[in-house]
Order: sequence, then structure tokens, then C-alpha cells
Amino acid sequence: MKIKLIRTGGFIPITKAAETEVNLSDKELASLLVIIKPDPAAPRIKDGNYYELTVGSDSTPVDLEKVPDEYRDIFSKLKSDLKIIK
Repeated sequence: MKIKLIRTGGFIPITKAAETEVNLSDKELASLLVIIKPDPAAPRIKDGNYYELTVGSDSTPVDLEKVPDEYRDIFSKLKSDLKIIK
């Protein structure tokens, strides 16, 4: 399945995105999304970066600090591959 990481916000608000093909089952993906879901009570930081993960037509906000070790390589690659989108 193809997943897309989108970054918004920042000091100069520029939207960036990267996508990759992953070999995750629907169950693994659903579990991962629960784990990396941001805390809804956390305040939005002015000029902070915010991430969302898109799978198909569904987008979910994510906290990259919560990514488990077994998925870190996937998200590190996505983060390093981010390109400006218009």
C-alpha cells in the first residue's frame, strides 16, 4: 500500500509531502495510527511543524515522536524525502 506523509506549518509555512510503498497489513496500519496519534490536549505551537499520514483517501494527524522503533526507518525516509508541493 502507498502512504504519504504531509508536513505543514513552520516559520515559513510551506507544505511538503513524500510518499512510499509499504508492506503493512490493514491491522498493522490501524494499530500504528492509534500509537502515533497526537495528544488532542497538546497545544499547537506557533510556527511548529505538523504532520499527517494519508492512506488512500484517509488522512490522520500523526506525532512522529511516537513512531515505534520497527517503523522508524519508514518515517525517517519519508521525512528526508519531503518535497515542496503547491
